[in-house]
Amino acid sequence: MENYNFKNTEEKYKNSWVDAKVYEAVDFSEKPKKYVLAEFPYPSGAALHTGHMMRFTPSDIYSRFYRMKGYNVLFPMGWDAFGLPAEQYAIKTGIHPAETTKKSIETMKESLLKMGFGIDWDREINTTDPKYYKWTQWLFLKFFEHGLAEYKESPVWWCEGLKSVLAEEEVLTDKDGNKISERGSFPVVRKNLVQWVLKIPEYAEKLINGLDSVDFPEAVKSAQRNWIGKSIGAEVLFSVKDTDKKIKIFTTRIDTIFGASFLVVSPENPILDEITKPEKKQEVAEYIEKIKSKSEFERVEVNKDKSGVFTGSFAINPISKKEIPIYTADFVLMTYGTGAIMGVPAHDERDFEFAQKYNLEIVEVIKNENKSLPNSEYGVLINSDGYNNLTSEQAQEKLTTYAVQNNLGNAKVNYKLKDWLFSRQRYWGEPIPLIHLEDGTIVAENNLPLVLPEVTDFSPAEDGSAPLSKYSDWVNVDLDGKKGKRETNTMPNWAGSSWYFLRYIDPKNDNEFASLEKLKYWMPVDNYFGGAEHTTMHLLYSRFWNQFFYDIGIVPTSEPYQWRMNGGLVLGPDGKKMSKSLGNVVDPIPVMEKYGADALRMGICFMGPIDGIFPWNENGVKACLKVLNTIWNLKDRVSEINSDSQNIFLNNLIKNISEMYENLRFNTAVSEIMIFVNNVKDDEKISKKVYLDFLKCLAPLAPFISEELFQIVNNSQFSKENSIHLQDFPKYNSDLEIDTEINLPIQINGKLISVIKVKKDVSENEVLEIAKGNEKVSKMLENIQIKKVVFVPGKILSLII
Repeated sequence: MENYNFKNTEEKYKNSWVDAKVYEAVDFSEKPKKYVLAEFPYPSGAALHTGHMMRFTPSDIYSRFYRMKGYNVLFPMGWDAFGLPAEQYAIKTGIHPAETTKKSIETMKESLLKMGFGIDWDREINTTDPKYYKWTQWLFLKFFEHGLAEYKESPVWWCEGLKSVLAEEEVLTDKDGNKISERGSFPVVRKNLVQWVLKIPEYAEKLINGLDSVDFPEAVKSAQRNWIGKSIGAEVLFSVKDTDKKIKIFTTRIDTIFGASFLVVSPENPILDEITKPEKKQEVAEYIEKIKSKSEFERVEVNKDKSGVFTGSFAINPISKKEIPIYTADFVLMTYGTGAIMGVPAHDERDFEFAQKYNLEIVEVIKNENKSLPNSEYGVLINSDGYNNLTSEQAQEKLTTYAVQNNLGNAKVNYKLKDWLFSRQRYWGEPIPLIHLEDGTIVAENNLPLVLPEVTDFSPAEDGSAPLSKYSDWVNVDLDGKKGKRETNTMPNWAGSSWYFLRYIDPKNDNEFASLEKLKYWMPVDNYFGGAEHTTMHLLYSRFWNQFFYDIGIVPTSEPYQWRMNGGLVLGPDGKKMSKSLGNVVDPIPVMEKYGADALRMGICFMGPIDGIFPWNENGVKACLKVLNTIWNLKDRVSEINSDSQNIFLNNLIKNISEMYENLRFNTAVSEIMIFVNNVKDDEKISKKVYLDFLKCLAPLAPFISEELFQIVNNSQFSKENSIHLQDFPKYNSDLEIDTEINLPIQINGKLISVIKVKKDVSENEVLEIAKGNEKVSKMLENIQIKKVVFVPGKILSLII
């Protein structure tokens, strides 16, 4: 047998397909459109890793199948190329980020080509290209013009070692519980800085409601709803005793207000300093310093030990008129609600633990039958003056009305979702196209793109200012006699990825970010394959951008993605998450070079469902190469014969594999290919028509070998017109008799002995006689009595001896 020379075949076609535009998506085609999107990668310098393989291989197979089904498929690719890693490397080596990014993109693109991904490379984008970020800047200015971009003081993660603000995902916790930067492991602290933010909370309700119109997994929808964190309740004003100060709290349970026995204000709340008694100032200051390194997630963690400090002041409950102490505690966040809460320990677990720790009063105000405190359920009010015997729902309505009528509060809907921090003290990012004039006003740049200046020093200034602040010729501007300074912070790398799916539709347009007519044709994205790590970040951000663009009339759909799937996770061979420290990271590129791209593609699919979690196993790739070698050698047995049995096998394959491709069951699709190959007898000729249609079924999984064999058997030269990947996918013939035979496992005393082929409607007596004629079974039954026969029709024959 001749082995398939995958290296020659892959080298032959990887660029030929691109040059011939086999995967070209045609604007305004009469075919039904299919926009298949995979999250574009960050070009890190290395080739593809296993995460990329899990994201791109299924989406490529899916897009190939639908292209052969007659769809006008858009399957594009680009580069999310701004970001901190390239900048840190530039600081360390002096090599400009543009240079390292360019090399990284070349490396990754070559590996994508080697894997045979059917990408329309004419639509390639790069977020660091001024022709691209011109429109990122233009879109940012739309937020600015509509009041959704704001320059304000915000609590941020500050890394002195990097002299930069860090996003939540760039901050880690070391083994001692200290906050450190992902890059360099420098200490990180919480700090208030004046930054640009995008006011995403204003779209909170639309982001929640939009989830009802899309086909996302329920886990993704739940994660987004929880991240947005909608709460319906009331804001209530508590007076600070012996002052004219008032503290506004937000509560979802105003029905429990008679049980409020303390108030807590956030350590970041500006009123804290005003209400803290002089003798408590130092203790409060020390507490605030102590919690600076904690993340918001850690501060609100349910199981953590509750801590706080008494301010020395008291508040007056506006409904019960009771005096209650005011504390500050880290579990109250300034970014949620009003930055202050009322503590009702009898009916809230967190408040109960706090009250127990600081010996505060616990007053039960909801009737509690046979339940221990705290009881957070709705019920009937007690110990609540004129509101006793009302249900919680009745009391909420009456108490809210009372608060409104007496100027003590108002009904309120709150969201946990906070303003999106949108500026970084970095060089390698999109310049923010705004100018700060001397009179304090902020105006937009007139000419876009505002291009990053060529610099040699990428480090932040000593005072923590952004690197661009050191280049006065670029910073200082004169606008018709008005002096000003350009914004020196840059955008986060989330900016370019929040709208890239729109630019793929019209990537070469210099006059607008994308043609509305083209957007109407292609949008929304039909199928979006991504990573679970982006469920509450990129996915939410890009939905926000698109919804805003829809509201101002520049995109045709409010939701950008109709369907979403998070890819699975490949563990190390040891079953643990891949980690350099564990030494279990698998680089798929050497595997591809050893077994070929087609075997690797099929091996990835064969491991399990595409959204599953499973350990890496190279044996699956090896097994797939063995099958491909068999398929390769079948070409030498192709004949013009007509075989009814082969036609039936093929028809079964077409039916089964079509359903599997449509439903993303690629692991079982690989099994179907193996079953078909096994059904071709070793000495049997194979029908040319059957073989060519079989290759078409194989093509989405294994594009290289399918193309080469298709050309060999047809005695043709490759061209766009005769590429197998633009042929019609074979159609299932419902009139053709389905295979009436099945493979039936035979067990003896619970152990699999053999598999026999029988008719589907075989009887127990018939199958028993057939089994006894099987060589392996007959050996086991020599001079042995069968005690029991268990026959499950179509499933198994089990013998007890």
